[in-house]
Amino acid sequence: MAVFEYTALNASGKKVKGVVDAESVRAARSKLKLQGVFPTSLEETKSKALGKSAKGASIFGERRVGAAQLGIATRQLATLVGAGMPLVESLKALGDQLDQPRLKAVIADIASRVNEGSTFADAVRAHPRVFPKLYPNMIASAEASGTLEIVLERLADLLESSAALRRQVFAALAYPMLMLVLCLGVVILLLTYVVPQITEIFEEHGGVLPTPTRIVIAMSDFIQAQWLPCVLLVAFIIISLVRYYKTEAGRERIDGIKLKLPVFGALTTKAASARFSRTLGTMLSSGVELLTALTIVKNIIGNVVIEKAIADAREGVREGKNLADELDKSGVFPRLLVHMTAIGEKTGELESMLLRSARAYESEVNTVISALTAVLNPILILILAGIVGMILVSVLLPMLEMTSLAG
Repeated sequence: MAVFEYTALNASGKKVKGVVDAESVRAARSKLKLQGVFPTSLEETKSKALGKSAKGASIFGERRVGAAQLGIATRQLATLVGAGMPLVESLKALGDQLDQPRLKAVIADIASRVNEGSTFADAVRAHPRVFPKLYPNMIASAEASGTLEIVLERLADLLESSAALRRQVFAALAYPMLMLVLCLGVVILLLTYVVPQITEIFEEHGGVLPTPTRIVIAMSDFIQAQWLPCVLLVAFIIISLVRYYKTEAGRERIDGIKLKLPVFGALTTKAASARFSRTLGTMLSSGVELLTALTIVKNIIGNVVIEKAIADAREGVREGKNLADELDKSGVFPRLLVHMTAIGEKTGELESMLLRSARAYESEVNTVISALTAVLNPILILILAGIVGMILVSVLLPMLEMTSLAG
């Protein structure tokens, strides 16, 4: 099935644009006319079939729509639905507002499916590479309870908060990683270009070189002679770790190590707790059943150890046990989350207590990231300055000796 972009006139004579999926140009025109839209231009998009587009197929593999972009589109749809527009018209209007071709095609397909009698949730489920699993489940609950606008707003909040946390973590790590790359580049430049030239001068004049200078020259000779085996060894180690992480045992072991690292382990646990609390609280407040919500939340955490703890907690809840007791039994989740969950279960306000926990942990994650950034940046600068200074001193010492001898 191909995807066509069209420019058309609606029943009131207003010019509209959008996309439609059909087997041919003729079928697309007929489909649009049945919707009360009369195309003035119609051409097939450069993208492949909608099925491939929905899966995000490309020469680089399958791609997902970003959480931030999906959150913005969800909020726009909530606004249109809240304004009283029918769902199909809201979806078409949303498609007209979007600039991203792939998401635009997906929304057009959803609008078409809903117009043909499918439920909104089932239409969303047809695009699993675009929408996370919690999305159609929350939509299904909203359709059953008639609270689509509220649930869409909650989905938008959830997606935007997740994207914001991810952006903050990336921004906090970007500068330290840049400094490490810069440090490595400067050291390699000094050892492979500057030091060899200085070495030639020293060898011409003879004399005994200071120990620091001999060490730096030995490092320079080693890098120049063995750079290819070193690069291959590093590549082999990285590839081996990636392959090991893809195995079930390897991922569980590495994810367990992540949780035990100083500082970063606590940060990983708090970030996962924030994601768990916000997602579960949002789904429960939207009418999703607890066991279903736990199943979905388990798949979005990103850490096998925590995922297994959630799966075990779900089994305990299925047997009639309290969620708080099961979370506490795992020993993975922080005490605050366990206590807030216990209070929520006793008072019947589990959703609100989970959302409060999410806000608390998101605030803690932001604080820890800011503190780490403030500490890491000067440390990395000092390390870079120390390494470069050591190399420069090792080069300057014999030069000073040569100058004194010449004097």
